[in-house]
Parts: sequence; structure tokens; C-alpha cells
Amino acid sequence: MQAELDSDRVFQPDCSDMGLKTLYNTNSVLRKIANLYAERLMSDVTLVVGENRYPAHRIILCASSDVFQVMLMNATWREFGDAVITLQEEERCQGVFPQFLRYMYVGKMTISVDTAVYILKLADKYNIHDLVQICINYMKLHLNKATAKGHFVEWLHNALQICPGRKDLISMLENYLKWNLERIVSYPGWEQLSPGLMNWLLQQNDLVVRSEFRLYELVEVWFRYQRAQIEGRCEMREQDRESAINKLIHGVLVHIRFAMMSLPQLANVLMSGASVRMLKEFYVGRVADGMNFHSHHLEIVGAIRASEMGELQFTPRLYSSDLWSLEIAVDYFHRVEKYSSVASVFFTPTSFSDVDEESNGWDVEFFPLGVRYKPAQLIGIYSAATNREIPECIIRTVRLRITSQSAMRTECRYMVGVLICSMMNDEEYVRLCHVRVAYFSSDHRVLNIDNLIPIGELQMGTRKYSQYMVGEEQNTIRIKVVIVPLNRFSNVFAPPSE
Repeated sequence: MQAELDSDRVFQPDCSDMGLKTLYNTNSVLRKIANLYAERLMSDVTLVVGENRYPAHRIILCASSDVFQVMLMNATWREFGDAVITLQEEERCQGVFPQFLRYMYVGKMTISVDTAVYILKLADKYNIHDLVQICINYMKLHLNKATAKGHFVEWLHNALQICPGRKDLISMLENYLKWNLERIVSYPGWEQLSPGLMNWLLQQNDLVVRSEFRLYELVEVWFRYQRAQIEGRCEMREQDRESAINKLIHGVLVHIRFAMMSLPQLANVLMSGASVRMLKEFYVGRVADGMNFHSHHLEIVGAIRASEMGELQFTPRLYSSDLWSLEIAVDYFHRVEKYSSVASVFFTPTSFSDVDEESNGWDVEFFPLGVRYKPAQLIGIYSAATNREIPECIIRTVRLRITSQSAMRTECRYMVGVLICSMMNDEEYVRLCHVRVAYFSSDHRVLNIDNLIPIGELQMGTRKYSQYMVGEEQNTIRIKVVIVPLNRFSNVFAPPSE
């Protein structure tokens, strides 16, 4: 079929025995249709969009869009039979309408990060399904560019409104927000995140951020922006503006997990912050909750957890600071031998309480090209007759092995996150995040996490083109391991997106 499109005249034998030939002249036909649009020939309807008028052809509009078909061909619609039809489009959609209309004639579209979401709006509004898919595919491949130009939040908001059923796009956008928050906030525009999305984001356990205090600082910036937007709405009564601002504080800031901050950080919360000055009683109470957690006042903490909005207060997130995480980079991947591993060691505190000063050591091994267990001899305890050979075993998986260096006196629960980096638009970002709740004890000191990356992508024949290769030469695998301790009050089940 591609050959048919690449040549004006392609002959193929017919399946009959009559020696007939089938002539394909599709490109020529497309050019003729395109000329109708370019030369404004034989148009029978004019579309008015904003200040502009676009001559068009009913047959092309109806063939491309079932919305136009109903609008132009159904006698019950008021536009039926009209030679001039006014379309109500928002200003930015008006700007891309010429390209949108031209697509219906020539099947080609130039999309950029500045225009993609507005073309998507038009394609969805007029039910041009193939163009919707083109826009979605483009957006999925250009998240880094959209972020750098301050469009990410706009993309996310519009995707949720336009195509909430497209779980592939929605999930990708939501995951990008959770796992690349530090990247997103380094560019303008992120403060426009809606209160509903910020509320949802702050309830996610797999949110990747340097620390809870860092998250609090970001939410403070967001709050100042949102407050300014509310205060600038002259049509609102002063009482309504105050109510809206307080709703932001109680509806959003309540999800900051103050118990996951250190005591010095809790003190810093009370020393500064626009929302602190506006609602000092609220903040004093939240900081007191954190201090009660650090002081092991279990009855008070238990009561807090049982209260409304208290479920997640004592649950950590995936904190990417050096205190809780380790980065592993496998450079010059083309030189890596099969079944080899990269080993590292790091230490994390045993709890979030400043009262505890203990730490736990972790041996971390990363197997990017499978795991091999060599043949072994099992020696019988009572007689040589019970001796037996254990054959070689090869497991085709990309594995991370985490081993606790010490035999823990009691069973301890940890949340382990593995962030997998990838490349998009020549820049790194976190593409995948694997999260496990692991139990370590004197008898269970090892955690294996398999299938971190599809191993087929990293094999000799395809790894050069793998989307999981990063760096200037795209010859490095980079992951980050996060290990945070859970406590008896932690709730690892965050609410889903609505």
C-alpha cells in the first residue's frame, strides 16, 4: 500500500484470469482534491470562524466528519441548506482552523507543541477520529518539549476534558506528572495545575520528589499563584474570594504529610509561608501532628490516622534525595556481558523519626541482561547418596536484587521504588516506576524485582535502538532506587484518579 502512495501510477495484476490490470492513481486524485481547497474552486458552503471566512465543499466536510454530515445534511438542523455557517470556536482553535480544514482535503497536518492540543480539540469536536489519534500519538512523543515550553499542564487539563476514555494518554500524562515533578516545576506554567489535580497529586504515594518539605515549598508557590488568580476576579464578592482561598488551603494543603518532615523542617514551616500567616491555627495543628509522630505518641497518632484526611499522613512517598535513594548507571552498555551485574551499597535511616538515629545498609545488584545460576553440587548431610547436581539455570529478566545487610530483629516493612529513565526529545525523563511493599526480617533479607525493562529491548540485536538508553551517546541505562521505611500507621493505597 505504501508503494501505491509513493507512485502516481502503479499497476498490479488482477486476481482473475482475464489479464486485467488495476490502475492506482491515488496521489493524482489527492492533488486534484487539494486544488479544490487551494484554489477555492466550486465551493458550496462558507465556514465563518472568528473574523475569517473559509470556502469549503459539503461533500468533503461530510466525508471527513459525521458531525458536519449531520449539520449539513440533516434537515432538522438549523444549518441545513445554509450557504454560510458560523462556527463557534475558542480563539486558539481559530488560529489552527486553516490547517484543520486543509487536513480534510489532503490528509496532512503540521503539528507543534504549541498547536497540538487545539487541533485535538477540533478533531474531537467534529469526530475526525484519525486526526484525534494523530494528535494523541504526537502528544505521547513530545511531553518533554511541551513541558519545556510550559504546555504540560494545559495538555493534561485538556486531555482529561476531551478524551477521558483514552486511558493510554491519560495514564502517561498522570505518570509523567508524578514521576517528573521536579522537571515540570523547573519551567513556567505548572502553577496553573487545577485544585482538583493538585488535590489528587498530593494523595499519591508514588509521587517522586526530593523530600516532603520540598513538596510543601512547591505547593506554597502554587498556592500564591492560585490566590492571586482568585483575588483578581473582580466579579466575586470579597466574602466569596476569602471562602475560595480557605477552600484551597483546607482542600489541598491538608494532604501535605508533615509527619514525613524532620523536626528542623517542621520548625521552618511555622517560620514562613503565605498560607501559614493566613491560617496559623491550621498549621500549628498540622506541625503538632508531625511532632507527635516523631515523639512516638502512638495514641495521638492513631487518632489522627482515624480522622478524616488522616489516612496518608504517615505514609512516605518516593523521596529522591540522597538520604533515601541510590542512582545506578550502566555506562557503555554495548560492553556489558550477559548475566553480569552492577553492585552498589547505600544506607537509609530506619525511620522518619528524628529520635531514631539508626540506619540500615543495603546491598543493591542490578542485572540488566539476565540472571545466571551456575551448576552446583548439593551435598547430603547424612550420606553421599543424597548428593545431587543442580543444573545451570538462566532467567531472562532485568532484575534488581536488594539485600538487607543486617538481620533485622523484627519484621520491618519498606516501600521500594525503582525509577527507570528513558529519552524523549533528546532529554532524559522517568518513563517507568516500579513500586513494591517489601517485608524484611532475619529470615527474609532479599528482595528480587524482575522485569524492570523488557529484556528483549536490551539484547544484542536491538539495544542500540532501545528507548531505555540515555546519555549523550544513548548507551547508558540509568535507574534510581528509593527505599523508605513504612510504619504501623502507613497506608500504601493511594486513591485513584477521578
